Amino acid sequence: MSILKPENSLIAGFAVVGLVIANYNLHNGTGVGVRATQANHPLTKQANNTAGWSSLILVFGASLLAKDANIAILGLAAVIVMHSAFLEHIAADSETGQVTAAGPAAYLPAQLSAVS
Repeated sequence: MSILKPENSLIAGFAVVGLVIANYNLHNGTGVGVRATQANHPLTKQANNTAGWSSLILVFGASLLAKDANIAILGLAAVIVMHSAFLEHIAADSETGQVTAAGPAAYLPAQLSAVS
């Protein structure tokens, strides 16, 4: 049983949607900024995963505190939309704008050598 009235439940749900959007922008930056980076870079993927997990914790925490399923439904929908949007931004090539498949040659690590 929710502790919120139905009209306040939707307002709280939309507030959580705003928090999810802010959390993704905090961790990943803007979509345009992510598109400008190298396609399928592991650090942008890691930042997106961090944003996803922290957003899930945020949504479930707010939903459990309010004992309201509407917050969970709206918040989880926002997490799915934001995560899939940023996955598309991460896979886009910065020069062509085309989505590229991740492969072993998608990222080449730096070659370290000892300085003599």
